[in-house]
Amino acid sequence: MSHELDILALGAHPDDVEVHVGGVLALAADRGLKAAILDLTSGDLGTRGTAETRRAEAQEAARILGVPRIVLDFPDGRFTEDESFRLRLMAELRRLRPRILILPAPDDRHPDHRRAHRLAREAAYYAGLKNYPCDGTPWRPEALAWAGGENPGPPDLLVDVSAVWERRMAAFDAFGSQFAQDASQPATRIAHPAFRRGVEGRAMHWGSLRMCDWAEGLWCERPVPAARVALVPALEGR
Repeated sequence: MSHELDILALGAHPDDVEVHVGGVLALAADRGLKAAILDLTSGDLGTRGTAETRRAEAQEAARILGVPRIVLDFPDGRFTEDESFRLRLMAELRRLRPRILILPAPDDRHPDHRRAHRLAREAAYYAGLKNYPCDGTPWRPEALAWAGGENPGPPDLLVDVSAVWERRMAAFDAFGSQFAQDASQPATRIAHPAFRRGVEGRAMHWGSLRMCDWAEGLWCERPVPAARVALVPALEGR
């Protein structure tokens, strides 16, 4: 059975994917690759904004990037690594059949991000077992990658996203409830201008290593799968 998606980027909350790999997805869409976003939750425990607001912002961000978005509506902050959640994610992976799965960072300050990484990594493996009782035809991604946390080491892969940088940041800015300065809302770390500067500064630094304006980093399982190597020329149009 052939793959349905070239890339599936998974986040614990709406905006997680846009913070780290929005450029990769925009570039994939422009190159004719099939990419999508999968949010585990609607972010209903967030300090700012409602689940409805964040869902609307998330759909607008996906529209800007040019990719579809799926929300599993796991309970924010309360989903676990139990089999009930793993089975729901396994069924979705079997339905979407991504060739490459991009996960949140395994080490990050937010517990949901760390838990989402572990849950999705296990689900991706078990989804490929034909004797594991779960909806759908068995499917296992050919390659796993993940975004960096807040203080990541050197990436395994740097993708030049200069051609889509303005659109990538427009998708980031679509989450106004989370990132916009608003004196009437509670102060949060991600709403401080320094957070946005950190996103830009990291991309500028990684771009300098690629001799380009802006780049996004990914970390990968080793040994590096052929699927990941094959994807780079497709992303970069070479």
